[in-house]
Amino acid sequence: MEGHPAAVAAWLRQGELEAREIECQPYDERKFRALLPRLRALTLIKDPAVFVPELQRLCAECGVAVVFVPEIPGKQGTRLCGAARWLTPEKALIQLSLRYKDDGNLWFTLFHEAAHILLHSKKAFFVDDNVGEGADEQEAEADNFARNLLIPPSALLRFVASDVFTDAALRHFADEIGIAPGIVVGRLQHDKVIGWNIGNSLKARYEWANDSHGRSSE
Repeated sequence: MEGHPAAVAAWLRQGELEAREIECQPYDERKFRALLPRLRALTLIKDPAVFVPELQRLCAECGVAVVFVPEIPGKQGTRLCGAARWLTPEKALIQLSLRYKDDGNLWFTLFHEAAHILLHSKKAFFVDDNVGEGADEQEAEADNFARNLLIPPSALLRFVASDVFTDAALRHFADEIGIAPGIVVGRLQHDKVIGWNIGNSLKARYEWANDSHGRSSE
């Protein structure tokens, strides 16, 4: 974790306070796991004013509070993508910072943190700076869970083998597998299949609203 300890503590505390305001059903692992495809489909909605409350509502029905808390900037800041922990044995918390302000990072982080909730101990506490760069077994497991849920490995292999990465091809592949094209672009850039200069126009970009308390705007 690279963030300044005091900033990280303040950020986590803000997430906890916001999560207390979200009324959740008791945690249901089976229901939360079954919800994941529906959450994945939300990637196709560009407007955060639409998908954020729906995401929060659906997860709350499974016992998971999802909050958006801006990172604390600067050298003494947080530099975190997300966090996952349990507030009580019946209520989990996923906290997102929208650190890189694009849809690929946002959704990957969400499913990475969901993996921690689903796969790892309720006693564990996960604070993640660079998701996708798993430094230990549990982080690598969460990374793989998110990668494979968002983009099926067999479909990705077929697409990469085509060796055609125009914007039109990227968008067509995203449409085929039912996710936002920005997620495909982000994955291929991360895997160094394409350069960081390719496909960026396909990414949805977000900025915090002036009244941001768990809300962002494109």
